[in-house]
Amino acid sequence: MQLGTLLLRHLLISSVVTLALPAAPCTNDEDCSLNGLCHPRSQTCHCDPGWTGPSCSALDLSPATRGTGYNHTTYTDPTYYKSYGNSSWGGQIVQDRHNKKLFHLLVDQFSHGCGLGGWRPTSFVARAESTKGPQGPYEWVEGVTGSFRHNAYVHWSPADQAYLLWTIGVDVPPDAIGSCKSVSKDAWPNNISVAAAPEITGPWTRFHVAVNGTNPAPWPLLSTASKKIALAAEDFKIYTADRWDSNEYQLVHAAPPWNTSDYAPTWTEDPFLWRDKRGNWHALAHWMIDIVESKNRTKKYPRVGTHMFARSLEGPWKFTQQEAFSSVVAFTDGSVETFNRRERPKLFFSDDDGEVTPLYLVTGVQPLGTSSLSYTLIQPIGQAWRKFEEELGWV
Repeated sequence: MQLGTLLLRHLLISSVVTLALPAAPCTNDEDCSLNGLCHPRSQTCHCDPGWTGPSCSALDLSPATRGTGYNHTTYTDPTYYKSYGNSSWGGQIVQDRHNKKLFHLLVDQFSHGCGLGGWRPTSFVARAESTKGPQGPYEWVEGVTGSFRHNAYVHWSPADQAYLLWTIGVDVPPDAIGSCKSVSKDAWPNNISVAAAPEITGPWTRFHVAVNGTNPAPWPLLSTASKKIALAAEDFKIYTADRWDSNEYQLVHAAPPWNTSDYAPTWTEDPFLWRDKRGNWHALAHWMIDIVESKNRTKKYPRVGTHMFARSLEGPWKFTQQEAFSSVVAFTDGSVETFNRRERPKLFFSDDDGEVTPLYLVTGVQPLGTSSLSYTLIQPIGQAWRKFEEELGWV
């Protein structure tokens, strides 16, 4: 029996088992992960669009389309060190402010044909474009930074009238990178830095060091008229500042007790932070239960995503020990693929949608049987993405 058929059967069996399990009755909206409302009479969760499951903690993912996203792993060049093409590891979708049919993807890419194994120090931020919709495919346009820059996150700040680009890393001379071998973070610092530009095409300011840490996840703190910023980082520490280039980022939420021990069942990394229409706070993260549950601690699938939520930025934050997304992806051609790794989750919300409905999930993926090759996958969520694309003339 073919692998795809086996995986599909596994998915169907898992779905049946999940449906057969009785859902615990909800008593408040926290029981619905703040992604929906608890119906008082039925004591069941009514999930917001884009979310599903008894506690509204799982993304309602639609099938992805082969050939979309940002996948140039077949690109070859004789000057490259290795044969991983233009491997990448996730990115951020940006709808052009002047041309609504143009989409940008700021993506972590590895130079010199290196792959994910050499992310430090070969990673840099590239900009790709799609005129075929937010799902892509995206074509490379330019390098935005040099190496070493990683964990790219970009968003528009109305108060600053500028795009803010967040990364980790430090600028190094190109000739300092002589191979695809990874080096210690002690030699290549993981400080979180931010730059600004009036347009997504630049020009960008010099990077300003915000905090010592890694995996930046920023979000505007108050309203669109405020320059205040919230910044989540590794171990889910959360900082705030009066403006992006402040020298005084204040820690307002220390690492929670459920995220301070490696190989604990609640071990996470790569947070993505946002605020919903009701003012509640949420985060997606790579749930490293995929490694914890592996006997040799090298297996990174299938459970890979989790959701966290809180009424206020300062907490208390609640960790959802239920799968928000997995490394098993269904495609529109009927195939199903389990990836070796699926990490770095980011959501795309329409700028015109006051409902803060998630439309697409962007992740870095690595196919089974590969050691360093990786690319960026974009998967639609729920049904709201169809209306979004219809209004732009693609569906």
